Amino acid sequence: MPSDKRKEKSISKDEQIIQLQKQLAWYKSFFDNATDAVFIVQPETWSVLDANEFAAVLLNCARNELIGTTLPQFRRIYKLLKKSSSPIVLSELNLETANNFSLMVEVSARFVEYEGQSLIQAIARDVGEQNALTDKLVQADKLVLLGQLSASVAHEIRNPLAAVNLNLQVLQRKISEDAPEYNFIKTALQGVDRIARIVEVTLNFSRPATPDIKGLNLNSLITTTLELVSSIIKRKEITVELKLSEKLPLVPADGKQMQQVFINLITNAAYAIKSKGLISIATFLEQATKQNERNSIVCTISDTGAGIPPEDLPKIFNPFFTRKPEGTGLGLPITQRILHQHGGVIDVESKVGEGTTFHIKIPVAN
Repeated sequence: MPSDKRKEKSISKDEQIIQLQKQLAWYKSFFDNATDAVFIVQPETWSVLDANEFAAVLLNCARNELIGTTLPQFRRIYKLLKKSSSPIVLSELNLETANNFSLMVEVSARFVEYEGQSLIQAIARDVGEQNALTDKLVQADKLVLLGQLSASVAHEIRNPLAAVNLNLQVLQRKISEDAPEYNFIKTALQGVDRIARIVEVTLNFSRPATPDIKGLNLNSLITTTLELVSSIIKRKEITVELKLSEKLPLVPADGKQMQQVFINLITNAAYAIKSKGLISIATFLEQATKQNERNSIVCTISDTGAGIPPEDLPKIFNPFFTRKPEGTGLGLPITQRILHQHGGVIDVESKVGEGTTFHIKIPVAN
C-alpha cells in the first residue's frame, strides 16, 4: 500500500509539471501574439533580452536578430522609472528600424523582477500615423478658417466692385463705340464680371445650405465648371477633350454640390498630369437593366497622368488620405458623399504611368 501512495504522489507531481508547462505555453502565446510590440530590456547594457513577433515587425527585422540588439534609447525610460513614484511611465521614443528609418513609438514601461534583477518591460505602439492624422486635422481646421476668411474677404469685395462696375458702365455710355478707349472699358467690364462670378462662387461654397434639388443639365454644368477651373488647367500644357452626348435628360440634383464634384475631379486630373497631357470628359445615357431601376447619366473623366498605385487605390476615398504635399485628402471623400446623397455612385480605374478614369453614374428623374 505505501508504494501505491508514492505512485499517486509521483503521478500528481507529473500532472503538476504538465499543467505548469501548459500555463507557461499559454502565457508565452499571449506574449508572442500581442498586438503591440513588447520588449524586455536589461538596464545598463540596454540589451534586448526578449521581444515578441510584433516588435520585430515594427523594427523591420527578424526576431532572432532583434534579441541581443542594444537599444540605448531606453536609457531615458530607465531614468523616468527611477524618478517616478508611479510603477508605470508613459513616454515616446524614436527607434531606428533595420532600414535606418526613424520610427516614433509611444512606450508604456515598468520594472519587472527576474532572478534578482530589475528588467524593463516596455510595450510600444507606433504613433506615426496618429501624429500624421493629427497634422491633417490641424490642416483641415486651418482650411476651415481660411474658408471663413475667404468668404469674409469675398463679401467685402462686393461693394467696391459694384462701384467700379457702375462707374465703368457710365464711362462706356459716354464714349463712342468708335473711340479707342471704348475697347479698354469693355475689357475692364469683362474683368469685373469675372471677378464678380468668382466672388459669387466663393460665397456659395462657404454657405452651409440645404440641398436645392432641381432638374440639372450635366453637360452645361461641366462646361461651366471648366471655365471656373481654366486657370488651373492653363498652368500646364493640357488639352481638354469633350464628348458630351446631346439631348441628355435632366438629373435631380443640387447644382452647387454637383459643381463641387466636377471641380474636385477635374482639378485632380490636372494635378496628376506632370507637364503635358490630355483630360477627356464624356457623358452618355445608360438604360436601366432592371424594371425598378431608373436610367442613369454616366460621366467619365479621364487623364493621362501618373496614375494611382495599386496599394493606394483602395484608400483614395478615405478621409485625409492623400499623396499631395499640400493636399488635405478630403476632395474625393466629399465627392463620394455628395454622389451617394444623390443616389449616384463613383468608380475608378487607374494604371501607373498611363492615367486614371473616374466613372460617375447619376440616376435621371422619373
